[in-house]
Amino acid sequence: MAEHPLILCCEDEPQLLRDISDELQAAGYRVQEARNGAELLACLENCVPDLLLCDIMMPDVDGYGVLARLRRDHPHLAHVPLVFLSALSMTDAVIRGKRAGADDYLTKPINYDLLLSTIEARLRQSAAARAGISHAAGLGQHLFDTLTVGVLIFTPEGRLLRANEIADSILAKSGAKSRDMLAEPVRAMGAHERSGREEGQSLLLDDSTACIAQLHACPPDPVSGTPAMVMAFLTTQDAQVPLSAAALSDMFDLTPTEARVARHLASGLRPDEIALELGVAATTVAFHLRNVFAKTGMHRQADLVALLLSLPLRQPV
Repeated sequence: MAEHPLILCCEDEPQLLRDISDELQAAGYRVQEARNGAELLACLENCVPDLLLCDIMMPDVDGYGVLARLRRDHPHLAHVPLVFLSALSMTDAVIRGKRAGADDYLTKPINYDLLLSTIEARLRQSAAARAGISHAAGLGQHLFDTLTVGVLIFTPEGRLLRANEIADSILAKSGAKSRDMLAEPVRAMGAHERSGREEGQSLLLDDSTACIAQLHACPPDPVSGTPAMVMAFLTTQDAQVPLSAAALSDMFDLTPTEARVARHLASGLRPDEIALELGVAATTVAFHLRNVFAKTGMHRQADLVALLLSLPLRQPV
């Protein structure tokens, strides 16, 4: 059974802190109390709250200081909403809080119905954002596993973190020279990332296999908690895989035989070799190719092949 949301409440007036805590617990929330900004920041070292309630006017570390430290030192908590509490109802105080990155702003004396409805709304938005991140992570893993493009992920310092199966295969064919050629450009991309620039670079690693690397400096994403990285995408001429027969049939209404002929063509076979592969006459292959050209709207063989290789995904096993 899932735990109730945890609210970290920071208020320097002891009686008000108790009142807010009692109201939140009565509404079913778990509550952790902090009496000042320093206590709140210390709590963040040991807990991951679902929402922060924070007074603005406090000695030493005020609410604005708490928010600045939260965003600077705890990027993994970027999805956690922060609601300011303040006796100040002036427009400039509200604007300052919003500009600092606060998600909401409630004035004292506290209207507890408004407080609870605000918390409920902010928690709902946070849950939706986390669900979106989770789906994106799942999609990323699926693409990492099924792309026919090689994918390498490095730290900004150049340490290899992950490589998909296609990348390992491409580099195995290209040899150690290609790996060595990546080292310095990857570190240079990492330096660009650390300077706040999102850069890209293309490299020809091996002309014998037409191995091309596309490098990208990827800054950190505080919302998802993704750290900075350098990504390298590797392609070779023979690594491209035609669209599956099922995909061709779905998109262009090709018959099973037309789809097989098209895939063989995209794989590099000549029409006479396709006839031999399928055990049919060359005229039969020519007939099916005419239908393929008509259904796909292509007029040149090169354009047709490019279309058939346009989606770099492996077929499901």
